[in-house]
Amino acid sequence: MKNYLLKSAVMASLAGYTLNANAAVIGTQLEARLNTLGALENTMVVVTYNQLDSVDSNQVQSLMNLGITEGVQFQSLPSIGVLANPSQINEIAAMSEVKSVFLNRELEYFNDESRKVTSVDEIQNDEFYQENGIRFTGEGVTVIVNDSGIDATLDDLAFGDKVVENVQGITHASVLSLTPFPGMWIEGQLNSDLNVGHGTHCAGTVGGTGAHSDGKYAGVATGADLIGYGSGAGLSILDALGGYDYAITHIWDFNSPIRVMSNSWGSSGQYEPDGPISVASYKAYKLGMISVFAAGNDGPGEDTHNPYAQIPWGMSVGAGTKHGTLVDFSSRGKRFESGDFSMPDGTEWTYHNEVSIVAPGQDIISTRAKTNIASNGGDADIDAIETEYLPYYTMISGTSMATPHVAGIIALMLEANPDLSPLEVKTILQETATNIPGYEKWEVGGGYVNAKAAVAGALDYNTDYAKTVNNLNEFNANALIIPPNGSEAFEVFYSPVGEPEVYEFEVDEDAAFVSASAEPLANTVKLKLEAPDGTEYLGNLTLPVLSWSTKVSAPAQVGTWKLSVFGLTSLSGVQADPTGVTNGPGVPEFISGEIEIFGNGGYEGLNDIAGHPAENAITFAVANRLVDSLNDSNFYPDRKLKRKHLAKYLVMGAAVRQQRDLLNSAMTVYSDVSSTDAAFINAVTQTGSALKDPEHQQAPIMLAKTGAFKPNDKVSREELGYSMVQSLGLESDAALFAGTDSLKVEYNGQEVPVRDSDLVSAEYLAHMQVALNLSLLNVQFAIEQGPYDLQPTLVAYLKPNEMIKRGEYAVAIGRMFENYYR
Repeated sequence: MKNYLLKSAVMASLAGYTLNANAAVIGTQLEARLNTLGALENTMVVVTYNQLDSVDSNQVQSLMNLGITEGVQFQSLPSIGVLANPSQINEIAAMSEVKSVFLNRELEYFNDESRKVTSVDEIQNDEFYQENGIRFTGEGVTVIVNDSGIDATLDDLAFGDKVVENVQGITHASVLSLTPFPGMWIEGQLNSDLNVGHGTHCAGTVGGTGAHSDGKYAGVATGADLIGYGSGAGLSILDALGGYDYAITHIWDFNSPIRVMSNSWGSSGQYEPDGPISVASYKAYKLGMISVFAAGNDGPGEDTHNPYAQIPWGMSVGAGTKHGTLVDFSSRGKRFESGDFSMPDGTEWTYHNEVSIVAPGQDIISTRAKTNIASNGGDADIDAIETEYLPYYTMISGTSMATPHVAGIIALMLEANPDLSPLEVKTILQETATNIPGYEKWEVGGGYVNAKAAVAGALDYNTDYAKTVNNLNEFNANALIIPPNGSEAFEVFYSPVGEPEVYEFEVDEDAAFVSASAEPLANTVKLKLEAPDGTEYLGNLTLPVLSWSTKVSAPAQVGTWKLSVFGLTSLSGVQADPTGVTNGPGVPEFISGEIEIFGNGGYEGLNDIAGHPAENAITFAVANRLVDSLNDSNFYPDRKLKRKHLAKYLVMGAAVRQQRDLLNSAMTVYSDVSSTDAAFINAVTQTGSALKDPEHQQAPIMLAKTGAFKPNDKVSREELGYSMVQSLGLESDAALFAGTDSLKVEYNGQEVPVRDSDLVSAEYLAHMQVALNLSLLNVQFAIEQGPYDLQPTLVAYLKPNEMIKRGEYAVAIGRMFENYYR
């Protein structure tokens, strides 16, 4: 009875409760927006009242009395969204009942953002259609999704329209026959995804129409035909082979031939060229079909790569964020590993244990199968997806999600040029990719996929643009890594219960990388390395039959390292032991292996930096491909930086998208730029080039000079500050400081005025404040005291028009590199 009375009292008090009697709060984003909004220009704002009841008719009438006519109302919330101009917004904020007024800003990441960051929207939007009379949607291409199946009862994947065939694979043992007979699959299924929903999610990313979301969560190739091949909840080599068997048998049986297979499955271990998947995928390749594989989710250690993804005639896809970075879980290849082999037709091949490309793979919203339970996004879906769309979409992360995105882009390329071979497709995708700062080819391949540039390359292949991709080129300077000279044996005892046994070993100051590997006999386990500073690195998981080897690697640190073994902790996002009581299911076992330590060999091609104050910064920048020396192997740290070199270095180390002519799309071309520098300068001088700008709307990263580029002019500090802020996608942050006439910098907790703010050009002033806030550029502090001042004043000088030296740039770009991953 007491609880009931208490609940009633609380509800009664809430009904008339006033949260805050203070003046209305103007949100930060709205405050910045007001600085740029015209007097009669409207923007959508969210008005919240000092109450818990819904907005009443009197409050709505008060807004209408201001001349406001358009808004979004709710049934049970004390908020309303309205289109209002600055004057109206100020009047709303002055109302005594109003708690706050905020800009209606976007807060969440969706699948439509994946389409934007990879430039898919750029070749499908209305503007592109008006310019060219075409949208590239994958029409005329059939993609098979070899996975758990497709729920084609969804409008996004409607059977007979979008999904032209839906197959349930049957791979159970049956009586052998001397004559092959059909029956390994059942066609015409409305829903072949009967267990986990994984394949349905992947299919939606390839080419779902977005019908259940008014197009918001459409896939990449909405015009392509899809085929679902379902293997159910479990997946074996036979199941995967069944998908290849079906695709090869029926490659020409549809209105459009099967040109792409999306494979979001795999394992760990060594690539075996003679294996059944390798051979099957090769036969498909010979028929003109490209296999796209997930790289795996066992990163970030070295040699965690899906072995099936390493076929040289296919694609291995890593997972990136929608911010242009690599996701930690995305599997990596192994540096220096390659091998020669031949296929049954006698052709010779070389494989490299490297990822091919990276695509969005984190928090991807796509179609939800009705049976999709274990793979659903769970509670995260509620925050990420509109309520009315929740029955039809779910959010999942993994290289499984990145793979169908690339499969869809390939369909767009093949629509543009059906004559492309699988190897030409792979080459163009890598040569048009965007560099991901700090990562090598075995980790990210060419880099982050760029659909617009890839379609441009499919229409008009031009090798000149390949020079912009770090991992496809040689450089004048390099940081050297020395392969290990021998190995150290280890043995640890694995037990499903109790504290794991730890093996300790020492790493000295000359080391660069640490790697460990083992082949357990009876358990599904992974290795763990713990660095001296406590950072942990996990290796890949062993799987019965497919692979018993597990490996892990990490950047070296001086001191004592720890190595241990843990059992199966999760698979496809489902915990094997949610209680955490055990080390994973299995049996006790002594696990032995070897540890390899790669040496740091210093650098080459930097003949003039030894002993220079910027030596370490230059070395760091070279190692991460943020800069390069000149052709004579000297860096010239005290020379002034030229604009053409800044353009190149920004493309190398600041994730700048390649820009190419595509049909009638306009692109500024400068007559004073040589062919050697054109690809880099085209990239930095076009709108929306920063990978950190998913909307493709920011101003160019570098500005022209009176209609020319002036490649040999020197770079000023203010120009550099502007370019770094633009590269980081922070144009909107700079807009917060629009209208400022003086800069400030923080020092030991106090705000210090920048005395020479008046020397900063107007177009750079706001950007320079952001650059100072991020400590991208140094200032010089000084103490000033007038003849009548009692206390001295700390001031700062930016020297905005001073030209940047090459060594100074290495320092600045190193700081920007750290901010890129903040």
